[in-house]
Amino acid sequence: MATTRVLIIDDEKENVRYLSTILEENGFTDIHSAFDGEEGLDKVRELSPGLILLDLRMPRKSGISVFNELKKTPEYSAIPVVILTGEGGFLKHLAELRDYREDGGDLEDVATEEVLGRFISSRPDAFIEKPVDPEAFMAAVSRILITLDEIQERLYGEVEAYRDQRLSGGFSYKDGLFESDESSLGLLSALAAKVAGGGDLPGGFVWRTRDNREVAMDREEFLAFQGGLTDWVYETWRAAWKHLSAIGSLGSIEDAQGYDIREGWPDNRL
Repeated sequence: MATTRVLIIDDEKENVRYLSTILEENGFTDIHSAFDGEEGLDKVRELSPGLILLDLRMPRKSGISVFNELKKTPEYSAIPVVILTGEGGFLKHLAELRDYREDGGDLEDVATEEVLGRFISSRPDAFIEKPVDPEAFMAAVSRILITLDEIQERLYGEVEAYRDQRLSGGFSYKDGLFESDESSLGLLSALAAKVAGGGDLPGGFVWRTRDNREVAMDREEFLAFQGGLTDWVYETWRAAWKHLSAIGSLGSIEDAQGYDIREGWPDNRL
């Protein structure tokens, strides 16, 4: 996302510096600017940006004209555009003068974005009124630029972290919570292999819970205990594999954003 080439079209240099600073603080490095609508269109043709930040009221060609021209040009129509403006009052006055309000009422309580929709040919990817709040601005940029691959990579990491959390979180047996760290699982596995091969448990065998309570087990109970634990570990890994496969098959950003990694995991009670 941060590798995206950004073009800021705004006649106020302070606004350009402010937006550039926000972007730079969030890892963007390929940032360009234009200070009127005509220059903005020239820069679009020259740079083919991946994101355009567009002010509305500018000399030579307004942001409205720039937006409409971009959207009617197939080569540029897919470039995401964030419209930025502090001209809500101006737009409402212009709409009233041009008689866009058929019922004769005023536009005082109408959202600026709704009024803007009467002048542009399609919806912008985002609309932000000035003064620009950095967090709201970056949230809008992230929402626009984030890719399916990036969401999938994040979900992969979340699944693996959640799997490890569950495996290390302990398991319940006979109302006791037992350790499930690698050393405990390794010791259990080695002892189970010995017992399954015909060996005996030491006399008075017990396994300690996390709160240091002793749970006595005979040979059959121990093998059932260890078998249930093995099944739980396997089913936990299996649930993780199923999630990773499902995430890799997601076909849209909407599906990925709605994906719940916490479904389908085995209960840790043996």
